[in-house]
Amino acid sequence: MKREKCVDPSLRVVWSADWLSVPQDYKILITGGNGFIGSHLANRLLTEGYFVRILDIAPTSKFSGDIADEVMVGNLCNPQDCVRAIHGVHAVFHLAAQMGGMGTIHSENGSQIYRENHEMTMNILSACTLNSSSVKMFFYASSACVYPEALQGLDDQDVSLRESDVIHHPVSPQGLYGLEKYSSENLVSVYCDQNSHHITVRIARFHNVYGPRGSFMDGREKAPAALLRKAHALALSNPRPSEMSMEVWGSGMQRRSFLFIDDAIDAIIRLVRSDVDKPINIGSDHSVTVDELALIALQSAGLDAEHVTLIHNAKRETGVASRNANNDLMKHQLHWEPLVSLGEGMNRTGEWIRGEIESLVARGAVTASDLRVSRVTHLSSEVITFALLLPLLDEGWMRNIHQAFLNLADERHLPHGIGCVAFTDCSFPGMPTFPVLHRTHMDIFQGEVIPPIFINQDGDPFLFQLYRRFGTSLMLSLRLTNSIGGEGDARYIKQSATNWTFDTLDNATNAVEAWLRTEGFSDCRLLTIDVIIPSYRVDLRLIRPMLKLQCSSTATTHFIIIIDDPCARQTAALLSEYSHRPDIRIRINSQNSGASTSRNRGLRESAAEWVLFLDDDVQPSPDILIRLEEVIRKHHNAAGFVGTSNFPPADTIFTAALHLSGVTYFWDIATKWDGSIPWGVTANLASRRVNDGISFDLDFPKTGGGEDIDYCIKRREYSLKHGGEGLLPAREAVVTHPWWLNGHRSYWRFVKWAHGDGALVKKYPNLCYWDYAPNSGELALLITIFAIIETITRLIKGFIVPRAQAFLWLPLLPLEAMKLAVIVIVANLIHDLYRHLYRDAGQICFRTSTQGVHWILAIMESTIIRMLSELGRTVGMVERGEWILLMQRFDWFTNLAGTGPRMNERKNSIQRFGLILAMSYFWFAF
Repeated sequence: MKREKCVDPSLRVVWSADWLSVPQDYKILITGGNGFIGSHLANRLLTEGYFVRILDIAPTSKFSGDIADEVMVGNLCNPQDCVRAIHGVHAVFHLAAQMGGMGTIHSENGSQIYRENHEMTMNILSACTLNSSSVKMFFYASSACVYPEALQGLDDQDVSLRESDVIHHPVSPQGLYGLEKYSSENLVSVYCDQNSHHITVRIARFHNVYGPRGSFMDGREKAPAALLRKAHALALSNPRPSEMSMEVWGSGMQRRSFLFIDDAIDAIIRLVRSDVDKPINIGSDHSVTVDELALIALQSAGLDAEHVTLIHNAKRETGVASRNANNDLMKHQLHWEPLVSLGEGMNRTGEWIRGEIESLVARGAVTASDLRVSRVTHLSSEVITFALLLPLLDEGWMRNIHQAFLNLADERHLPHGIGCVAFTDCSFPGMPTFPVLHRTHMDIFQGEVIPPIFINQDGDPFLFQLYRRFGTSLMLSLRLTNSIGGEGDARYIKQSATNWTFDTLDNATNAVEAWLRTEGFSDCRLLTIDVIIPSYRVDLRLIRPMLKLQCSSTATTHFIIIIDDPCARQTAALLSEYSHRPDIRIRINSQNSGASTSRNRGLRESAAEWVLFLDDDVQPSPDILIRLEEVIRKHHNAAGFVGTSNFPPADTIFTAALHLSGVTYFWDIATKWDGSIPWGVTANLASRRVNDGISFDLDFPKTGGGEDIDYCIKRREYSLKHGGEGLLPAREAVVTHPWWLNGHRSYWRFVKWAHGDGALVKKYPNLCYWDYAPNSGELALLITIFAIIETITRLIKGFIVPRAQAFLWLPLLPLEAMKLAVIVIVANLIHDLYRHLYRDAGQICFRTSTQGVHWILAIMESTIIRMLSELGRTVGMVERGEWILLMQRFDWFTNLAGTGPRMNERKNSIQRFGLILAMSYFWFAF
């Protein structure tokens, strides 16, 4: 819109600076122009006929009409915004800053304020000194906070702060806010002087400027506005005489001078018209105490101050004790002094504040009583939470995003706008950190972008996961760079939303589904499955085929890889190859924490309805996700599904022995069992994600052993308790698990497993039973105890009977213990040969080419594996102090198979123990 310029001809003569020689053609930029001082300055300059451009993060000011020719919404922390703003500009008034009263500037956010304010100043200065810049004058808004605190320490004495006080005393400004202002004064002067542009510099140190359209209730207000708000709120609330009181921060004896906004704008105009290129005070030289200011506020509100009690709150921030501007330099060099008295200025400001309060009360936003006390007294979130404008690196991004929404609607046969299209964040590849939504989303959720549960984290993945459930989430190759947030530490405190992947996401999904039904679209939702792969070895040969798994067109799959060895050699290759894909999330533990910790992290990372746990060394069938989806759709209320985990043929004595020992029985339980399954191994286990708080128990060893059984039991019990089904078989969801260590002989793994799963006895007493006889591990414990006691006894006898005679018996002791150990081993060997060759020969059902003597040797080795497992379980119980639980057995079938398995185990124990007793009798008797 074109405006007529109404400039007084004499104005051009008075302004001696070159940049105002042709004011009709020159442009003025005001950073922070929608703020308090900035908006009044913009309005004044616009009224006087200048072309005014505003750059501010806030889109509007508190003025009702236009105060500028152009308003650019931008962030000065973004250098690109600064470069765009100074284009064609000849004068810059830099008033933008993170600032406010004592509720804003305090020690907790001082470093944040320093960093942001310095960054803004540096960015706008850099833009002004570019070769393409036409800037001739730079005005910098400093603060009285630059003065040494030592000069302002007594509240019973007035002070008069001269400009020279900064350099004639040790530098000790008020907090980091004051230090940044002092540093930037020097930065601006030196930067502009040494630049080839020779930019004229003007610096003003403002002292407590107040007036209409300033903050009065958001935590950024200063004393005049705060006291006026309280006084007028008191007047409007009509309290009883006993309630006629007003809060005052501190003792009330702090001294301050206050400058009305109109005088401040006049001083700015005079300063930039002058030749003064050193920092200069803009303030009043008449100070009052805060109590005196409170009385003026009460009078402004029409209250009798004698009937109002001032309540002093010493716990609030008060700042320095005394501050007052010395205006000698302004008077002598600029012939300026304030014209508006404190009383008049407070009255004019009070009228505006009263109107604002009455408007708020009329709308029901607040009550007058609410405003009698400062509710926001320690502002921090607004200082560190603000919109960020990031550099976009690809041309045509809007066109491409629009086309992406069109394509999604066409491919999924859904209304245009159902979807989420994300940029590629170069600083956090693969993560949909910057999603783009269509207006349709706002229609569905009545103008709400994300639920209020989100603070400053998780909103982006929430939106991506929401539309993933409809197959309309997409990450384009359009790039941006986030140098402020991203995957690592941010410049703000990250606050994640709690459990948003459950009810919050489900409710939003239901809302989209309901909206689609009203539009005539049904059955649009996809089944979401996340594949969780904890990996220590990071073998790309095995992981690559897993990441190629495909689901059907009615499902969507993401992969979550948790690397448990931060030093794994192939981690960099994995990240390089897959980290850019939004359907693959790679996380690295800070240390080796174990499979359970890694699976728990995968569960926290997942937002799918179902998760499929796969070991990192399995070879899944190409259709495993399709087969899993089939059983999920038939039994959507199941706690989970146990897939089939096969081993290669057992073609060696050792691998055949593993089958015969029973350690692999539950790996392919899905092929042997109908109905609810007791538990399944996590090499191939699907689980329905519900907000039940169930995770893998870290009390079990991180090397494994019992944690999978415990997890399955808890998931099954929760599901049954809430009307669902238990764990069901997914026979067609098949993986092949390689033999551990490529089939090379090693027993330690099975000892450790048993060491851990023995803890199930104490944890689930209802799933345990007493055995009729001790197993080989418990017998080994008894033999050891017997040997220790007998050794001690014979040593004692050596001091009673002739020592030579007593010690002749000592060599016989190990021989007796060894005889018993041999008897236990041989008895177990004989019994297992009897079982596998005769009694249970028809029950063996695994693929093997082992036969003849090799078969007999495999049976014998299986005995060793079983006995070592029993020994590991016994040792674990002893280490945990569970002595009284010895001879109790955990029912591996968790009571789902009746008493058959228990009675079979008891029968085996009795037969072995009877054989041991018989062999011991014959050995020691003869």
